[in-house]
Amino acid sequence: MRILSAILLSVFLVAFEPRAFANDLSISGSGRNREVTLNQLLSKVPEGAAITDASCKRIGIAGLNYQYRCSVAWEFSNQYLGA
Repeated sequence: MRILSAILLSVFLVAFEPRAFANDLSISGSGRNREVTLNQLLSKVPEGAAITDASCKRIGIAGLNYQYRCSVAWEFSNQYLGA
């Protein structure tokens, strides 16, 4: 019985890790070109949202190559929340 409880707890924790509860107010992605990656992410921001952060970090990969990891965050003003 203890083994079954441990397995169920493990499945629950994996399925409902903190990332599963994150809001949908940000997006991230990677690519070889900073501008292209950032523009692709910016195009996915919902209409009416105000961008609060857009940043990229250069990450080294195999050999002397690198790519960019970019993130875009946004928020909605009160007029879109019905307040």
